[in-house]
Amino acid sequence: MKSYFLRHSSRLLATVPAYIVLPTLPCLLLASTSSLAATATTVASPQPVDTKHVVTGRTRSPSIQHHPKAIAHKGEAEQIRVTRSRAQRHLSTPGTVNVISGKELRSLHLESPKDIAAFTPGVTATNAVSGSAPIFSIRGVGLDDYVGTNMGGIGIYLDGVFAPFPVFYTGQMLDIDSVATEKGPQGFDMGRSTTGGSINIQSIKPSDKFGGYAEWGYSSYNTNRGRFAINTPITSKISNRLAFNYVNGDGWQKDINTGKRYGAQDLLAIRNLTKFEVDDTSSVLLNLHYTRDKGTSTSPQDLGPVSKGDTGLHPAANAVSAGNTSGQRNENGGGLSVNYTKEFNFGTFSSTTAIDFYRRDDTDNYDGSALHISDYRWNDTAIVQSHDMHLRMNLAKIFHLTVGVFESYDKIDGDYTSLRLQSSSAINLNNHFSQQNLSTGVYVNTVTNITKKLDFIASGRFSYDERGFNGGSRYSAIAADSPRLFAPYYAQVGDALTGVNARHEYHRFTGRVGLRYKIAPDTYAYGTISNGYKAGSYFAAPVLAAGALDYVKPENLIAYEIGIKSSLFHNKLMVEGSLFDYEYHNRQTLFFAPITPTANSLTLGTIPRARTRGGELSTTLHNLVPNLDLRGSFAYLDARAKSPVNYINGLSLDPPVTRNSSLPFSPRFSWSAVTRYNIDVDRYRVTLQASYTWKDNMWAALGDNNAKTSKISSLGLRMEFGPQTGKWNAAVYVDNLQNKKGTTYSFTGSDNNRIQYIQSPRWIGCEFHYNF
Repeated sequence: MKSYFLRHSSRLLATVPAYIVLPTLPCLLLASTSSLAATATTVASPQPVDTKHVVTGRTRSPSIQHHPKAIAHKGEAEQIRVTRSRAQRHLSTPGTVNVISGKELRSLHLESPKDIAAFTPGVTATNAVSGSAPIFSIRGVGLDDYVGTNMGGIGIYLDGVFAPFPVFYTGQMLDIDSVATEKGPQGFDMGRSTTGGSINIQSIKPSDKFGGYAEWGYSSYNTNRGRFAINTPITSKISNRLAFNYVNGDGWQKDINTGKRYGAQDLLAIRNLTKFEVDDTSSVLLNLHYTRDKGTSTSPQDLGPVSKGDTGLHPAANAVSAGNTSGQRNENGGGLSVNYTKEFNFGTFSSTTAIDFYRRDDTDNYDGSALHISDYRWNDTAIVQSHDMHLRMNLAKIFHLTVGVFESYDKIDGDYTSLRLQSSSAINLNNHFSQQNLSTGVYVNTVTNITKKLDFIASGRFSYDERGFNGGSRYSAIAADSPRLFAPYYAQVGDALTGVNARHEYHRFTGRVGLRYKIAPDTYAYGTISNGYKAGSYFAAPVLAAGALDYVKPENLIAYEIGIKSSLFHNKLMVEGSLFDYEYHNRQTLFFAPITPTANSLTLGTIPRARTRGGELSTTLHNLVPNLDLRGSFAYLDARAKSPVNYINGLSLDPPVTRNSSLPFSPRFSWSAVTRYNIDVDRYRVTLQASYTWKDNMWAALGDNNAKTSKISSLGLRMEFGPQTGKWNAAVYVDNLQNKKGTTYSFTGSDNNRIQYIQSPRWIGCEFHYNF
């Protein structure tokens, strides 16, 4: 396999001009690379340049530098100015890119990657089960699997490091500079091939100025939060930045029988960044990080008769019935990455190597009942190693080339258990497995300036993937007559729950072509055609049906998109709009399959053909009216299956998936709005903020009439007070002011009742922030 991959990679690397000499290239394979969007460099050109993931170099930088000390003296206005400069860099990108700054994350209380979905058009994210497996979707493309052992159609990058499993991005976001969401197939200028897009989270990097901040907050349910960051120059060539975040609070859910609290928080995250300036043209960034979660899992509600230990048909929003289930999280993980960047007179070379570990042992009241039907224990260990190396060049002033190599290896060893109970009979369903994934890729991205205003984009990628899985569902009896419980099932299906021991390998070519036209300064129109690919997968949940363990074929997507971007009135008004049409082949999704009148199973499968069409619009107004900032977004999705599905892996669907059925995690409408207004009084400033988000109904799985969520909305208010210098800041806030109680995730449980998770209730708090 490696020789096959190297033969193909050498052909693409041969496109690098002969005059480019990289004597340190073998050593750099063991180094690490620049962050995804912030540390790559290119030579300034009078022609339009593809600035996706491009920042002007240090020795010739006209861009704004982000120093903590500068922020401390210049306050919020400086942070907004930095954000605007970053947004300008995405203007010429031939695709939709939505950016949220670190300041906006804090003011909107977006604490984890999944929270950004509320304010990013076309993006959905929800926690399945206890919260350890967030499910992301961009324009209906994502990961429907609630187990957490599969990579979705979205690439999540933390400081340039690819995170294949959801557990790697469940921790808190701390000391963040920006979050950029890129729409459509990716993998043509760095990282792994994805069908739906990427989410790139960038932390604030070390600088040569001493400074930092400390913050403390208190909010509903006795929740305390403490965070700080300190930037320390060690020598003229070495600087360090340490960031810390801790949250502790009581749970907002209460058991109707025992009074026990669920949803409690006990989270800690720490990260240390050390930057080494090797010389005037090269640097190394060392990233060490750790996170842990010892909170209490949330519990769903089982809308069944209270006499059976359920919450009833019309329970209070915070009422659960989990009985004596421990309902806990015991998670921790960490890792390191090394980032090397080298500037040449013709471009920039960068390389990233990283390794991460994560361990979890969670107990989840998945059924929402005190009877422990389908309660889960998630016990697994994940490891991922990745490397990305690329060279970005400007040739002859009109041709801009990126060529690179990506490889990753990830492994997850798990032991998942589900308790099944009926009358006096019970069994433990168990899936003890080991899953290994190897992914490699070679990519080329080019931008050719045809005229001063018209650019031609052409990209290509060759990917090779291996998927291996050894495991499967088995049962162990708890009561003597347990085997008879599922005797009708075995007679119906015809085989026992044996298991899977298989490996699949495949290679794909993907590409993108497009045109970009500069209508006026800082105004671009573009059109692209691209295709994306996501590797096949396995379903690792403990299941009743052997067919539910079958291999799921790779997913393919062809995407058509046109759009326009503009920055007007000296960057005071920014507008981005797009129309898109996606055609799926073998879309991977979650299906619900009944087995007997009293037993059912979830499984992963594919829809042969599906289609998503829609449009997005986002606008930002900064100080167009003095002291007023506005941000708004709107998205429309029409995502439907184009092929009927009656059977999945030999399991009959009831009801079947018909033609034009809505696809999961594809709300038809969604929108958000944020307004901030500053009132200056002498040397002080009062800031008033209001935010509102709304998302339409959507499905969590196909073939399940109980899997439709509510329309989710939330209104937030915030007031800040502090000196105009930004030295300190005090704030009070309320989230979900109207105390909405929408269903964020739902499904049919093992007892055939509807199971649902409810959005967090009204949350009131205060915080104090001090810059030094």
